[in-house]
Amino acid sequence: MKVLFLCTGNYYRSRFAEEYFNHLSLRDGSPWTATSRGLAASFPRPRNPGTISVHVLKALEQLGACAREAGRDPCRVSPEDLEAATVIVALSELEHRPLLADAFAGWMDRIRWWEVGDLPLESVESALAKIREEVLRLRAELGC
Repeated sequence: MKVLFLCTGNYYRSRFAEEYFNHLSLRDGSPWTATSRGLAASFPRPRNPGTISVHVLKALEQLGACAREAGRDPCRVSPEDLEAATVIVALSELEHRPLLADAFAGWMDRIRWWEVGDLPLESVESALAKIREEVLRLRAELGC
């Protein structure tokens, strides 16, 4: 019972979704867990000054959550990650559909698409608020 969140660099959007989902699962005693991966061609991405966005850490702190995987470097998605997931969510259909279609065409029918844009297209506050709402909606759908 695992959710896999995908974004471009596995630094900001998917990491927040993973950490927030897991915080809620721990709090509620849910058997569902989450992980996250990126679709970018190379890691670590040069523009990422660390393992996880400081905005993610701040938002999690404000929600009373800790980033349990904050020290983990961003990871690129692998076929094994996709196979291990019960539910797969790509954070932006606009950005990620072409990347997934190119690298993992056989998985397209298993992907759930959200639309949370990357910086600077969307403000941090707006993106994190959308992710929070989507995570809550997903958890309700999963019966968490």
